[in-house]
Amino acid sequence: MSTVAPAKLSTPPKVMAQDIMTTNVLSVYEGWSIKRLSDFFVKHGISGAPVIASDHQLVGVVSVTDIVRFDSLEQEEKAGLILEQVYPEYLGQHVDPEIFSQLTNHADENCTVNSIMTPEVISVEQDTPLTAIARLMYERKIRRIFVTKNQMMAGVISTSNILKYLGALDNGEN
Repeated sequence: MSTVAPAKLSTPPKVMAQDIMTTNVLSVYEGWSIKRLSDFFVKHGISGAPVIASDHQLVGVVSVTDIVRFDSLEQEEKAGLILEQVYPEYLGQHVDPEIFSQLTNHADENCTVNSIMTPEVISVEQDTPLTAIARLMYERKIRRIFVTKNQMMAGVISTSNILKYLGALDNGEN
């Protein structure tokens, strides 16, 4: 196994969020099924997205990790989500076991993004230094952070954006 010695970095230039963010941010709706969300991630080759409500308000963030966590739930836990989402008016009442079983077996089609998303959105202003962004992402154990301008979403920075920037430094591109 060979190892590569880390390059010695001189004082890095003052890089801000706006310098490395992706501006074309794909978002998903909170009412989408988990199956639709999975298909969307695969189609666009992404691993996470901001979640918006029908009024286009930013309400959370969802990732492939959330889908995997959902898929790992026991049937009883998925059944609880189905009750909350599909039959809220029947809580505490009798539900036909056969219909309920069919719904649970297709939980990814009957549960929505809202049931698996993280409702907390972590964001920074576009003039936030990259060093502060990296520190925040590390401390919060997150892989993407949203960039805002005047409290409106302007972009997203993922670990890929940071690695791409660092790789360009090594090649002398920046």
